[in-house]
Amino acid sequence: MIIVLLLLFVVLTFVSWIYIKPVTLRVIAGTISLVLLMLSVWAMTVNFTDHFGMKKVTTTKTTQIYTAGDTSSPANMLLAQEIGTKSNNYVMVYRDKASDKKPAVHNKPDTKHIVEAVKKTATYQTTKGSQATAKTTTTRWRFKNDFYKMMFGVSDQQNQLIKQHTLVRVPSKTWVVMTPSQAKSLGAKQKQMPMQAQQAQQMQMKQAVQAKMMAYMQAHPTATSAQQKAQANAYAAEIATSALKQQDSK
Repeated sequence: MIIVLLLLFVVLTFVSWIYIKPVTLRVIAGTISLVLLMLSVWAMTVNFTDHFGMKKVTTTKTTQIYTAGDTSSPANMLLAQEIGTKSNNYVMVYRDKASDKKPAVHNKPDTKHIVEAVKKTATYQTTKGSQATAKTTTTRWRFKNDFYKMMFGVSDQQNQLIKQHTLVRVPSKTWVVMTPSQAKSLGAKQKQMPMQAQQAQQMQMKQAVQAKMMAYMQAHPTATSAQQKAQANAYAAEIATSALKQQDSK
């Protein structure tokens, strides 16, 4: 609409100063049309430079995430690779759904749209909670109302990204955070372990879970079968995660 008004005021300014004969009427009409033309140019300029008629709108979305590792393992894994040095901005790998066959890569810079890519950042934290989540906060430009949208909609600035940040939170007891190279090295170590050593490790973990469950049942004698199963899974995840961290530190 602003383009149409701009062209209209150009024509009116030209007609007013050239074709209107009475001097007084010419000056009045010419001045008004010229002022309107200048205002139109100003409005269009500040819309492009300072987003005139627009506001920042921030939305937040939090979703549960799932391990990037083997889904049969009680321990959960988040793969995180820092972009650059000391940027606190990471490319991360995890599953968006428990049913996903393969984990997905998140926050990988899109080299084809580098201007938008630099506006997206991601980092992670370990917490004392029991659920792993990804919280994405997105800020975009939106027109203040339908009038401004009608006037400047041609600029294609509606929903233009300002910034986006994803914060991944993973429980420290049941999740391990590694770089892809660390995960690859750990996988190689596990494959090199003798079968007897692997079986012995699994037996130790099983016995540790049983010992913890005995203590749990003594403290919670009325726990349902579902509660018992959930607690046993939690203990298994804690013990498996602790074992992974110890292997990674060796």
